[in-house]
Amino acid sequence: MKIAIIGAGGIGGFLGAMLARAGNDVSLLARGPHLAAIAQNGLQLESRQFGSFTVTTVATDDAAKLGRNELVFITVKMNDFEEAARTAKSVLSDDGFAVTIQNGLDAPDILARVVGEAHTLIGTIAIEASIEAPGKIAHTTPMHVLTLAQFSGTPSDAVKRLQTMLREAELNALLAEDGRKALWDKACILIPFATLTAAGDCTLGEIYGIPALKHDWTSLSAEAAAVARADGYDVTESLAAMLTRFESLAQSSPGFTTSMNRDIRAGRRSELEWLTGRLIQIGTDKGVATPAHATLYGLLKLKAQRASV
Repeated sequence: MKIAIIGAGGIGGFLGAMLARAGNDVSLLARGPHLAAIAQNGLQLESRQFGSFTVTTVATDDAAKLGRNELVFITVKMNDFEEAARTAKSVLSDDGFAVTIQNGLDAPDILARVVGEAHTLIGTIAIEASIEAPGKIAHTTPMHVLTLAQFSGTPSDAVKRLQTMLREAELNALLAEDGRKALWDKACILIPFATLTAAGDCTLGEIYGIPALKHDWTSLSAEAAAVARADGYDVTESLAAMLTRFESLAQSSPGFTTSMNRDIRAGRRSELEWLTGRLIQIGTDKGVATPAHATLYGLLKLKAQRASV
């Protein structure tokens, strides 16, 4: 299958490497030293789940060189998403699908306005992956879960065939009957975790090692679940299952943290407004108080401001 990855960072690089290794025709949209290293030496994946390997694939900073693609993964962060959505439209085949793999809740609606609802798939991924060095992706947890869903309605036969292709590439791809529910399932674990790790510059192991931090995460998760419930989605079962999984990860991968924490620490733009800020906004719109998130949001705004100076 001809596949384009818009944004060859941690998640895009992981997906691109796995799909290319399986024999798909993969092109990567990248930039800077990362692009130069991929073009010269290939894309290397160091994975705690799949080991180490290198793939040779097309990498460019010119979208016109991506050609027309049956499948386009958009893996940039939300700050760059609208431009990436327009790029996706320009490289998508007439019967292709574009997949959102973003944190938060807003990407599918933005993409659907650009490429059309029929071409939009709602994706989520649970993973820790980042650029360790130019041309090298580190997948630092021994697991990942990728979900796909139609923009509206249940998965079509075409989407089921996509799942088969992804599974043949050893990706743990699941189909969600309701994409919005899948977004809330992820948001209610990710937004509290990102908020807390970024506020404390801490890791999963540290959260589980300090009872007060674990209590804070429980409070944040309860707030997120209340906002989801007010929006029409009950995340009780999925949140409990993910918290159980994270308890195990705290033992196997105690250094696990979030991209929002890494970005604020490094003085880069973060997704604070799309995550913590957006949850607070939805809560306000739905009449649900989010005092724990609101308190940390103010501190995170100050922290991000200081880090960017």
